[in-house]
Amino acid sequence: MTVATSNASWCPPWCVTAHDPSQGEDDWLHLSEPLVLADGVVARLGMSIDPTTGEQDGPYVFLGDEQLEPAEAERLGVELTALATLGQRPPDPDAAA
Repeated sequence: MTVATSNASWCPPWCVTAHDPSQGEDDWLHLSEPLVLADGVVARLGMSIDPTTGEQDGPYVFLGDEQLEPAEAERLGVELTALATLGQRPPDPDAAA
């Protein structure tokens, strides 16, 4: 017989979840602090780890209703930075001619 241990022992360093083994599978979820990006848009890191087997699902970046792989979220960050940089450039007066 395998005895489940507290999921806190499997906690990634970024997890802020208050674990309670009596919650069953709900206790397997690890979530980071929320990062508010815009009005109503929150991002956070999350994953689940089975405390009995150590099997994990994730981590994922939850962005609003989307679930992104970390590499996808990183690409999105690069693309947003490029877009913001482009928007900070002054208009080229010769381009309108």
